[in-house]
Amino acid sequence: MCEAADDHLVRGVAMLGSPSTLRDWARDPGRLLVHTRSMGMIRSPGFPSDATGWVRDIGRIDAVKAAARLDRRPLLVLHGVEDVEVPVDDARALADAGRPNSELRVVQGAGHRLRHDPRAIATLLGWLARQVPSGTPVDVSQP
Repeated sequence: MCEAADDHLVRGVAMLGSPSTLRDWARDPGRLLVHTRSMGMIRSPGFPSDATGWVRDIGRIDAVKAAARLDRRPLLVLHGVEDVEVPVDDARALADAGRPNSELRVVQGAGHRLRHDPRAIATLLGWLARQVPSGTPVDVSQP
C-alpha cells in the first residue's frame, strides 16, 4: 500500500488481511522476526543486518495514511471475520481512508490467510476484472 500510494503507475490496490499499521509489531522485534520468517517473508539468514534500523522503519509504516494518498484510485480491502492476526477494525480503517473508491469485503468464517479461501479469491478476481474496461489490452509481461 505504501509504495503503491506514491507510484502513480499503480492503477489500484487490493489488500488481503492487511494491518493498518505495523507499530505494534515493531514493539517486539523478536516476535516480528519469528513471524515474518514463519510466513516466508524473510528467507535470508543474515537479514536484517541492522535490526534496530529495520524495526524503526517498520514502525513508521502507516497504511491508513497511504490509503488516503491513493487519489481516487480503486482500493479493495478483503478481510476474514475470524482473522486472529489482524483485527477487522484495521480493514475498516483502511477502507474508510481510501474513500470514495474503496470497497470493504469481509468474508464470514475466513481467517488470516485469505489466499487459501476460494470465496476471497473469487472476490479478488471479480474486483480485478471490473478494474480493466472490456476489450482493453493488458500487458502481463511486466512485474
